[in-house]
Amino acid sequence: MTHQPPPPTPTATTVPVPDAALIDEIHDLLAVLQSLRRRHQQELDEHRNADGEVIEEQYAAYEETRTDTAIEASDALETVTRRLELLAATPVRRAFTVTLTGPGYDEGEAPWLFVVNATGLDDAHQTLTRLPSFQRWLAGNRTAQTPAPAVDLLADESHPGVRAPGTYNDLRNEQAALTGRTAASHSAPATAPPTPGPPSTARPHTR
Repeated sequence: MTHQPPPPTPTATTVPVPDAALIDEIHDLLAVLQSLRRRHQQELDEHRNADGEVIEEQYAAYEETRTDTAIEASDALETVTRRLELLAATPVRRAFTVTLTGPGYDEGEAPWLFVVNATGLDDAHQTLTRLPSFQRWLAGNRTAQTPAPAVDLLADESHPGVRAPGTYNDLRNEQAALTGRTAASHSAPATAPPTPGPPSTARPHTR
């Protein structure tokens, strides 16, 4: 009989290394919920006394605030759920920054940065072009002189991950909402949520 050695004892070297990009995205989503919870607590506390009880004269205002915060929390939870579903889907999609030229680029204006969840550059670019707010951004840059504004992909400046907050247009919430509506349309009729607004004017600080 051949002696079989015992299986190796798990050590720190056998523990799978977490997906750093996934952890970063989860932290970002958690921060959104934590910030929302703190703000809602502060808004409700305005109608409570030092013992945490609702001030009698402010009960109506408290109930109105509670309703408003509950609605906002429900909307936020829906968005976070859709974002998590994208992160957990196969194939793996993570935050990807797409860098494009835009109006004034040839005269020295900085490029535009857009962030979506994608498997890579091609997927990110295709995903971006399907989003309504990006299409509105394109339409907003059309003029009589430039009915088809030059918007070119800067592949060398596009990359996985994101830069500092405020330097890019984050369209991941819109992407998640659109993905959720698409999935719902295949199962049952659903009322579409409000259409997201246009991208901000965020650009990188330097070219």
